[in-house]
Parts: sequence; structure tokens; C-alpha cells
Amino acid sequence: MKEKIQKFLKSSNAILLALFILELVLMFFITPNKYDDKVFLESVTGTSVWSYVGPRYYTWSSRLIIEFILCSVLKISKYLWILIEALMVTLAGYSISKLFVKNNESKKENTIMLTSMILIYPIVLMNGAGWAATTINYMWPLAIGLFALIPIRKIWDEEKIKFWQYPLYILAMIFATNQEQVCAILLGTYLLFTVFLIMKNKKIHPFMIVQTLIVIASLIFILTCPGNAARTETEIQNQFKDFEMLTILDKIGLGLTSTMGLIIKNGNIVFALMSMLIAVNIFLNYKEKLYRVVALVPVFSVLTLSYFILNINEVFPYFATLRGILVKEDIILTAGNCNNLFNVIPVMFACINFICIIMSLLLMFKNLKNNMALLVFLIGFASRLIMGFSPTVFLSGERTMIFFEFAMIIVSILIWQEIIKKTDKNEKKIVKRTEFIIKATAVMQYVNCLICILATQK
Repeated sequence: MKEKIQKFLKSSNAILLALFILELVLMFFITPNKYDDKVFLESVTGTSVWSYVGPRYYTWSSRLIIEFILCSVLKISKYLWILIEALMVTLAGYSISKLFVKNNESKKENTIMLTSMILIYPIVLMNGAGWAATTINYMWPLAIGLFALIPIRKIWDEEKIKFWQYPLYILAMIFATNQEQVCAILLGTYLLFTVFLIMKNKKIHPFMIVQTLIVIASLIFILTCPGNAARTETEIQNQFKDFEMLTILDKIGLGLTSTMGLIIKNGNIVFALMSMLIAVNIFLNYKEKLYRVVALVPVFSVLTLSYFILNINEVFPYFATLRGILVKEDIILTAGNCNNLFNVIPVMFACINFICIIMSLLLMFKNLKNNMALLVFLIGFASRLIMGFSPTVFLSGERTMIFFEFAMIIVSILIWQEIIKKTDKNEKKIVKRTEFIIKATAVMQYVNCLICILATQK
């Protein structure tokens, strides 16, 4: 038994256990009884969960599975939510590790770095509509959706899927695809890798077909839900009266500017982390000034307009004017005002930053083929871009960024695994300093979230 414990402590699974304990401590101080949590809890008190959730399919939402679990968990006990929420964050870490962390002698160290990156994510953003309502609608589908991607990795690596794992992956797919953004992510990913596997093996694994059919069925269920149509109409009337007048290009532009606006407005720390690692990697591998300038654009953007804006504003006051239009919650560029170049800036600014990231990822991983980091970034980016097609693009706030943010965390760990390959003495110093910055930031963010929870909870 002693040997088994020692073996476990030396493995990467011990790091995931530490992540679970840290999240459990955070969640322990939370009582999910405000905002939407309060509404859901009061609605199922003294009645069955289904009697409340079922009719909402016709009046408000297709998230029947998610809302049934949400109401059931709240009705049973807050401690059940606390336990499952900690498990879900751990499941996200486990799934990312399984999918993207290389299984070599550095597995444990890379898992520690991955855990640090996950802790950097500001979990307090999951309080936007109430802790339980927000986490069960966003964090849980994210974690379970990542878990539902593991079969792709196993099939690609020709690893056998155990018989008891099949129902777990199927149930994970059914739950995760009840959330619209996750459904789009999983549909795109499974269709894409179905094509890749056919090209690679000249055949397709039957389970890929099963999972893809589940995603398609979920998408049909979402698109045909009368409640979704009714809710869209209500949201347009209450939140975005001009939404139906927007063209497809307007909505794409809205998705771009609203995404970049949230990054700048809140000084998105996950975007800053990924941008920093991109710059470090490019500086370690390339001496060309153009490449380095391209890599620095995203870092400079977020540092200047998010973190240093108060100091810069004293010397260069019109930077605040620029920031103001970038974070504006409205459709900024229209056919009526496009003759004013200032209104074009938000779209140009967003495009330049995202293009610089894409170019840097192409440089780092050498080519388009097998560039997993670029694929993950584009999928995550697309999951936020589609919010431009929803009238709740601004009302939903930063919680809809979680899928893009975890995509950036995955990109960051992929870049990190490239960075640590450096063997030169001076390069190793840079790597060590970068590692210290990331781990120190993780500690600061964890303490910051703990303070926030203690200060805002009864």
C-alpha cells in the first residue's frame, strides 16, 4: 500500500487531486442562493423538477437536461453542487492532460503547469447569473465536452476503448451538447476528425459515427425548440431592438468586436498568458524583427489598453478614447458610419490581433498540417464569434468566453511544451523565469478568488 501511495504521489494524477482539493476549498465558502439560483430553487420548492423544467422547452430554452440537473442539484443540497463543481474543474484538467499533454518524463511537470494555467482562469466569472446556474450551464458542459473528445484521441492513437467507457462517453456527449456553444464545438470537431481519420486509416471507427449522430440529433433538438425562438424574440425586444436589421457581415463584425472588447475591458488574463508565451517562444526561436513584432502585438495591446491604461492616460489621454470605442457594447461599424475611419478601428484592431496570433502559431509549429494549437485556437475563437449571431451577445457577458478562454489555456500548454525543449543555458533562464511568473500568477489568482468569495458570500 505504501508503494502504491508513493507511486500515485509521483504521478500526474496527484497534481489533479491537488487541483480538486483547491477547488473544493474555494467552493466550500459559496452558497448558491442568489440571482438565477434563487429563481430556480424557489420554482422547484414544493413541486417536482420536471413540472417546472418541462414547460420551459416551449417557452424559453432547449437546455432541458442542463436545467433538470441544475434544479435537482439545488433541491438536494448545496454541498452536492460544491462537490460536483470541484470535480468538474478537475475533469477539465484531466481531459486536457489526456488530450494534449505528452506522455513522457515531463508529464508531471507539464501537468503542474497546466494546473497553474487553469488556476489563472478567474473562476469568479462563474457568478454572473448565480454560481450554480452559471457553472452548470458553462463550466460543466465545458468539462464534460472535453471528456467527450477523449475518444477521438484514443481512436487516433489506436488505443483500445474499454467497454465500460463507451456509455460514459455517450452520456457525456448527450449532456455537453445540450449547451449550444459546446454543441457547435463538438459537431465541428467530430466532423473534422471523421474526415482526418478516413484520410489516415481509409476507414472510420463506428464510435465516431455514433458520437457524431448524437451531436447532430442535439443540434436538431436545439434548432427546432420553440422555446429558443420565443426567447430570441423576447431578448430582441428587451435587449437589442435593431438585431434583426443586422446582416451576416454585421453579426460577424459584432462577434469580433465584442470578443476583443471583453478581452480589453477586463484585461483578460488568459489572453495575456497565451500572448506572453507566444512572444517568449518566438523570441527564443527567431531573430527576425518582423516575426518578433508580430508576436508582440497581442501582448502590447492587452498591456497598454488594459493594465497600463491609467498611467498612460495621464500622458497620452486619447488612448482612453481608443479604449472607449473598443469596449463599447454596441454594433460599432455600420453602412451609415463606415466613412468615418475611427469607427473602422475596432474591427481592424480585433482582426490584426487575431491574425498576429494565427501567424505566430504557424511560425511556432512550422506548418498548417498537424498544427493542433492553431486548430484549438480557431475552434475556441469560433465558439465566441458565433455569439455575434445572438441578441444576448452583450447581456450574457464574459461567461460566454469560457470556451475560448480554455482553448487559449490549451494553446498555452501546447506552446509551453515547445518552450521547455530549449537546452541552451541562457534560454533555460528565460524558461525558468517564465515558469515562475505563471506559477506566481496562479497563486495570486487563487488568493484573489478566495478573497472575492469570502467578501461576497454571507
